Amino acid sequence: MTKYRAPWIGYVLLAALLGIVLAGCAGAPSSSSSSSPKSQDDLLAAAGFTSYAAKTPQSLAYLKTLPPQEIVKHRYEGTNRFLVCTDQNSKACYVGDEAAFQRYQNLANQEDIAARKRIVSQERWDPEALQLWADSQGAGR
Repeated sequence: MTKYRAPWIGYVLLAALLGIVLAGCAGAPSSSSSSSPKSQDDLLAAAGFTSYAAKTPQSLAYLKTLPPQEIVKHRYEGTNRFLVCTDQNSKACYVGDEAAFQRYQNLANQEDIAARKRIVSQERWDPEALQLWADSQGAGR
């Protein structure tokens, strides 16, 4: 009779061990973030982009030419500058330098937002954009 009891006890111990392991897995925190995803505005601000409000009708008209939620790269005084309008009906955009853009890409990758919001969509040279950049840095007229 002891011959038949040993395998039965082994199965019970195996089932108990499996139950403990599965209960531990169910209670473990997941690798995904439990907080709600951040908006593009939040990520841009956290990356160091500066919010810029259009002050003239010309600036406002220029902002409306920018694709909404896409990053547009400009060359200003030999360095890259980036403009992002998160809402086409807004009178504001975000202005950043290369370092802010790199931080934004890292944050966006962490948040896993749409690829079109992480990359440069256009490269342009617009005098209006250069004036926006200068104004946002306090060098405006």
